[in-house]
Amino acid sequence: MKKHAEVLQGRIPAAIQDGRLEAAAGAPIAPERSQFMLCGNPGMLKDAAAELLARGLRKNRRRTAGQITVESFW
Repeated sequence: MKKHAEVLQGRIPAAIQDGRLEAAAGAPIAPERSQFMLCGNPGMLKDAAAELLARGLRKNRRRTAGQITVESFW
């Protein structure tokens, strides 16, 4: 299987935690400049949201805007 240098390998929560996602994007994850739409299996959603919450981002709610929108795949 051919690998491309710009492709991230592994789980999204791990790429957030170890900084690979920020390095690939060329910008830090920060509440004033970041928006995330998470869609997938419940385990990934939970883990990715936890990493983003730890960085100061908030979930979108009906009454309060945030930077994390979640859609459960099943």
